[in-house]
Amino acid sequence: MSNAPLFLSLAISAVSLILFVLGGFSFISLVKGCMVLRRFSRTTAFEDGAILLKSPLVPAVSVVVVANQFKPEARQFVRRLIELHFGSHEVVLVLDGVTSDDFQRWVIDFHLSPSVRGSSGALPCAEIRGIYESRDPIHLVVVNKEPGGEADALNAGVNVAGSPVIALFDPDSEFEPTILLRLIRPLLEDPEQTLAVCGVAPPPAAATLAGRIGALEWLRIWLARCAAFSGWNILLPVPGSTVLVQRRAIIHAGGFCAGPVELILDLHGTARKSGKPYRIELVPEPVSCPRAPRSLSDLRAQAARDQRDLVLAWRNRKSIAQGEDAIRWGMPGLVSVRFLRPLLETAAWIMAAAGLALGWIDLWLAGVVLIATAGLGIVLSMGAVALRELSSYHGSDPGKLALLFLTTIPESLGYRQLRNLWLIGGLFTSKRV
Repeated sequence: MSNAPLFLSLAISAVSLILFVLGGFSFISLVKGCMVLRRFSRTTAFEDGAILLKSPLVPAVSVVVVANQFKPEARQFVRRLIELHFGSHEVVLVLDGVTSDDFQRWVIDFHLSPSVRGSSGALPCAEIRGIYESRDPIHLVVVNKEPGGEADALNAGVNVAGSPVIALFDPDSEFEPTILLRLIRPLLEDPEQTLAVCGVAPPPAAATLAGRIGALEWLRIWLARCAAFSGWNILLPVPGSTVLVQRRAIIHAGGFCAGPVELILDLHGTARKSGKPYRIELVPEPVSCPRAPRSLSDLRAQAARDQRDLVLAWRNRKSIAQGEDAIRWGMPGLVSVRFLRPLLETAAWIMAAAGLALGWIDLWLAGVVLIATAGLGIVLSMGAVALRELSSYHGSDPGKLALLFLTTIPESLGYRQLRNLWLIGGLFTSKRV
């Protein structure tokens, strides 16, 4: 029993040290992201939209979207995709195991008729019941298939798509009608080495406290997991992203197993295995972003969605399962931030509280835990706000910046501990697809 206080003190010290190291790596990622965004701000031009819209040299794009029932929001989402501003694009709507009643509602709403288009069969998918096209003057192809899940439906959409570039939109994102014109540029500049393009920006902060906390969270994600990972060429999509992928690259990677995150992970792996230079490019423009959270439930839903995507990508990955180092240390870094750090922070708080209650540790060691968790969280969030300002050549509202700085305190002392519990729960609730 006399060794218990010593063991607890050593355990708390070791966990705190690991948290300081993880925090240091996170700050390095934020700085790297700032540098990448500054470089992007200096070199990006936006004057060629009209030329790209009319040029016959721009490759056609097939937007693949999945629905498993008829809902007003799903119908509106498809309408928005049809109305995108682009020279040549089609929408491939995959109905995954819909009921006959729901299918008839899609038929009536979009005036569908049987199509002569077939499926290439390049990727495995469940049986296709039929392929249809709209009689209206819109480029819409509908694939009605047996149920197989999201990844299976995406494979079916790629098989039916008639364009060399596949676009994947997040149904929970906000996007501009000109988004394809922005995202197609990297593919035009280097079509051989650029396998995919990911476009995303952080959402504007909502007026609520939860909205400002969400803005801070997305600033860190945008700087580290988007901009920094892009600079190291280990980019993976985040919620709210819109992704363009070369169709040939999807087929070469074996198609989808768990959605866009897993696909991009496998693109990294297959490209590194071939030994040829390649790029997964980032377009950090405000043409696509996640919906701004306005409440605690919105924050929880977004955290759960992000955790689910990463867990499923890790479980269903093909490239790493075959021994390929898909994104070098990038995936271990994500594992540390999304899985290991929440576990360690929660354990540190529990051990510190128990140690203080039993009189086994002093206030000084409990203060170390506070600094290694909440203190580092405040530093990282304030650093993200400051680095975001340094990365841009445009001014900002001082009042909004002050509110974000003040929000870092309740974010790190309260919300952060709750979010850790959500992330830990996400490790065990995400199901294999």
